[in-house]
Amino acid sequence: MKVNISVNDDLMKRIDEYAERNYTNRSAVFAQSANQFLLSQSIPQAIGEMAVAFKRIADNNEIDEESKKKLNEFMYLAQLLGGTK
Repeated sequence: MKVNISVNDDLMKRIDEYAERNYTNRSAVFAQSANQFLLSQSIPQAIGEMAVAFKRIADNNEIDEESKKKLNEFMYLAQLLGGTK
């Protein structure tokens, strides 16, 4: 999908330099940046859900299905953020 955005000259210069150094293009830099930003915004919620899952595990002395699901979601997010997925 094509979009039009406004970016100040200094930022555009930095983006172009980064793209050239990394053998990519502006579109890829913007897409990667937006993806990383959106992933980073989900971290506080994921940490909260992980804390609830750990508390449930500690209280019940077992891992229920909901806790497994939340922990797996957190692991997936961590892998995405770490670039290992």
